[in-house]
Parts: sequence; C-alpha cells; structure tokens
Amino acid sequence: MKKTIAIFLMTLLCITSSFAQTSYSQAEGECGPDTKWTFDGITLVITNVSKTLDFASIDNYDTDKNLAPWVKRKLNVKKVQINEGIRRIGSCAFANCTNLQEVVFTGTDMQDIGWGAFLGCTRLHNISLPVQLRNIETIAFAKCSALPSVKLPDHCRVGDLAYVSCTNLKNVEIAPTAMLGRMVFAREQNINGKVSHTLYAGEVRRLPSYINKENCNEYGIDPKAVEDLVDNRAVEIDYDYKTSEVDELIPMGAYSRNNTYALIIGNQNYRFVSDVPYAIHDARVFAEYCKKTLGIPVGNIHITEDATKQMIMEEEFEDWIETIPNREEKNLIVYYAGHGVPDVKNKNKAYILPTDVRGTNPRRGIALDEFYGRLGNLAFNQTSVFLDACFSGVNRENEGVSDGLRGVEIEAEEATLGGGSVVVFSAAQGNETAQGYPEQGHGLFTYYLLKELQETNGDVAFGQLSDDLRANVSDRAKQLKLRKPQTPATNTSESVAEVWRQLQF
Repeated sequence: MKKTIAIFLMTLLCITSSFAQTSYSQAEGECGPDTKWTFDGITLVITNVSKTLDFASIDNYDTDKNLAPWVKRKLNVKKVQINEGIRRIGSCAFANCTNLQEVVFTGTDMQDIGWGAFLGCTRLHNISLPVQLRNIETIAFAKCSALPSVKLPDHCRVGDLAYVSCTNLKNVEIAPTAMLGRMVFAREQNINGKVSHTLYAGEVRRLPSYINKENCNEYGIDPKAVEDLVDNRAVEIDYDYKTSEVDELIPMGAYSRNNTYALIIGNQNYRFVSDVPYAIHDARVFAEYCKKTLGIPVGNIHITEDATKQMIMEEEFEDWIETIPNREEKNLIVYYAGHGVPDVKNKNKAYILPTDVRGTNPRRGIALDEFYGRLGNLAFNQTSVFLDACFSGVNRENEGVSDGLRGVEIEAEEATLGGGSVVVFSAAQGNETAQGYPEQGHGLFTYYLLKELQETNGDVAFGQLSDDLRANVSDRAKQLKLRKPQTPATNTSESVAEVWRQLQF
C-alpha cells in the first residue's frame, strides 16, 4: 500500500513538474492592443497582430504591482525579438529581466523606448538601436551593467540618466543630431545615504557639435574622454567635396563676445525632397568662425544638422534660447542653410522647410514671418539672421522642392518682421535661387559671408557687410553654371531701421 502511494505521489510530482515546466517555458499572451507575445523557453517574441496594419505598442508597466506578464510569470527570458510594426516599448516592459542578454529588432519601425524599459537588465550586452529611433526616455537602460557600448542614432532624443550606472560601458557614439538630457552616461554612487555621480571616462567615438570640453559633464561624460575628439573634430569630418581657403584660414578674432549666442542650422539631407549640397559644411564652418573669429564661447553655440521641426522649434527655441536669462543684455545670431519653399495654395507664403516635412505640404514647416516674430519676441538686445536659402521652390542645383515645380521659380510673398531689434540677411530675393558654389564647397551666399568675416576679422559694420554680400554674390552668380541672377537682400525690424547699418556682431 505504501509503495502504491509512493508511486502515485511520484507520478503526481512528475506530472506537476512537467506541467510547470511547460507553462513556464512555453507561453503566450497579449501585451497591448494588437500586440502579442510568445515565449519558447529562450526567446520572447513581440508581434503586431493588427488586421489593419496599424502600428502597435507594448503596454506600460511598473516594477511593483503592474508587472509585465513575462516578469510576473518569472519566465527565463534570454532574448527578446521585436518584430516590425511595433513602434513603442512601454515603461518598465523588460525591467529587471536579469537573464536577458540580447534584444533584436527585425524592422525599423521602433521610435520610442519608454521610461525604465530595460532598467536593471544586468546581463544585457547586445542591442543595436534602430536608425528610426526618436526617443529614449529617462533611465531606459539604467543599471544595464553588462552593456559594452552605445550608439545613438540621428534625431534621437535621450532622457535624463538614460544610461546611468552602465558600469561596463567601453565606448559611446552619438550621432550629430541626437539630443541628450542631463547626466545620460553618469554613474550613481550612494555614499553614506547621499547619491553622487561620477562621469563616464571611456572612449568617445563621435559627438554632436553642441557637446564640448566645457559642458560635457552636464551629460555625464568626463572632459578628458572628449578632449582629443573635440580638438580633432574639424580634421575627422569627411567631406565628399573640396574644402575652401575660407575653411583652412580661419582668423582668431581680437574680441571675446561672451554675451553673444549662436543657433546654427544646416539642413542638407531631406527625407522627402532633394538634398541641399554643402549645407552641413556651411553650418560647421560658420560655427568655427563664430567660435574663433567672433570669439563666442563654445557653450553659447548650438549647431544642429538635418533638423526636424521639433528640433528647431522645441529643442532649440523652447529648451535652449528661451531659457537664456537677461536676454535684453545679450545678442543672438541665427544661421540657416537649407530649403525654403513657397505655399502655392496660400499666396506663395514663405516657409522654412525642416527635413521631416514634404515640399508639397509647406504649412507643416515653419512660416518665415512667424519665425521672425518669435525671434523678435525673445527681446534680445540684437538679433542677426543669415538665411542661405531661397523661397522660390528651386534648390541650389535647379531641382524643384515641390512636385511640379522643377526648374520653375515662384516669387514667394515677402515675410514681415515683427518686433525686437532684428536684422535679416537673405541669400536671394523674389523668385531667385540661392545657388551653390561647387568650386568652393559652399553655398554662394555663405562663401562670401565667410570670406567677409575672414578678411575683416569679424570687425565689420552690418551696412558694409550687406553691401559687400550684394556686390560679390550677384557678380559671381552670373558666372556660375546656372547663369541665374542672385541678389542678397537685407531687411530689418522697425526699431533698428534707422541704425542697422552701424550695428556689428
């Protein structure tokens, strides 16, 4: 009898054990509307099951009561595969999956990684972020202590402390247009109940130009880690065209302009329309002149490349320029190289075209008069704007920016300036094209702007600058391949209409 009971109990135990093993090693369920997960004992696969092919997201969770299903069931997840059609990873979705080693994205649809999504994944060592990723929220990868490297894609906005306490990081690479929050790569230490931060001191392979030796500690990076990279930044830029004498012979100015700030935008690679040759080169070299010739502190210079509307109007204006204190005592320089476009459906109103807006829908861009109005409302002591763009719908190589306008110039409505002390130098006027200058590797307008700064050491009155730009650009334009007229123009707000010619940088 005892033997029979023992056999029965052993059989029951085996069945129970087998059932438990099956339930924990092979499982499935939902993790959001139209989002399904399956687990085969090693790999957790997230799939979009929408019948209408809409994008789907993984739900938001936390680390207390609302646990992700695979965490709640204590599945031994070693690999996560996120299939195409999934746009967002919710908060804490994989937090504390301590056996997770690898994350694979089979598509390029992923755009957002939520708050604490991979918090405490202490064995995660292999994850390649998709190129279309646009947002990594706060502490998304905090305490991923096995992660060896980070490569942040273009246009990605990274929240505060996103990679805090990733103690095994050996190198980081940050695309030029990525935007970092505070202490992204710092390491937290708790000493006697007090939390302090140490700075990442590993290899830095690439940095946006707005990060430098003076401010890198704000992002959690040790200045020594970026010293050589920043010093050699101009050398390592690989241009696909020749550089000019204005690039190589940048004079050091006699003055320091500590109360001057510069926002520099170079939009070259567009998503929906033709590119703007040399625009990034234009922006980078103008930034060098701001730093060296005009004596503007590097911390006062923001350069953004291939900027979206959000990057310009939110990240640069709201998050930076509008936070500058005592603006009435300070000067602002704004430089833009890129596309402008007329709205042919609305009296040819002029728009700046961000890289994520279609030329056929300019109203999603930045209206030029509203752009001027916002600058005026900032109430700087003096604002000078340099636009190497035209608003005729044709680019530097005579290609149409709007469908149906190839080689056809439209005369855009002239934008009006609002308040403030604003002086605008434009590359062209009317229905003219802002041309490229291939022999010098610059936009034609930018080349002569840089040349004027070079020859005057930055000590030039705006009236003289305006006259020289108009004469030099219009004369050279007639000799270029396109043989088109190009006449720079200067416009001012009412408050400086009588005195602008005497103003200087």
